[in-house]
Amino acid sequence: MRLTVSRKRPPRYDLPKAAPEPLRLVQLFLNTTDHEHGRELLGTPEQVRTWFGGRGLDPGPIGGASARRVREVRESVRRLLAGHGQDEVLTDAARRARLTLDLAAGRLVPQAPGVDAALGTIAATIYDAVNDGSWARLKACRNCGWAYWDASRNRSATWCSMQLCGNRAKVRRYRSARSRPRSRAAAEAEIPRSGV
Repeated sequence: MRLTVSRKRPPRYDLPKAAPEPLRLVQLFLNTTDHEHGRELLGTPEQVRTWFGGRGLDPGPIGGASARRVREVRESVRRLLAGHGQDEVLTDAARRARLTLDLAAGRLVPQAPGVDAALGTIAATIYDAVNDGSWARLKACRNCGWAYWDASRNRSATWCSMQLCGNRAKVRRYRSARSRPRSRAAAEAEIPRSGV
């Protein structure tokens, strides 16, 4: 007996569709929490320091209040992504970062040190993405909440992964339709009538 090995790689459900740089930083920031499984990657000051440090941003010394503020900014960005508009949390993060225009770099840069600079980099990236139109392609999955890049031509993607979240949503819809009681008219339409 001979087993065939599939050359097609299985989908990576842990990595949603990647946004282009520098918007990828915002996507990764949003995906530091897993709503489906209750995992928090920025739960402690050490985790916040490690996460930002791994992306080339120096958050400086982080305490419990700073870690909480980072999570609050993340949830503010998530609300913005969902179309709820900018709120005071994100505005405050930009203000604290002291964002200024750097004409040589052609972007906003934070002047504040530490965690304010790290959050300012995220705010400046969002600002640039809104201005260049790429923000509209970063979306939150309707099923699991993960941020993903909508690479579809007509910008109509609704799930981070068709193989996982799309399939789950379709199965849920199918089961819901099958479990609903059928109307009497539908049931009578299926009964074969003799002599008619």
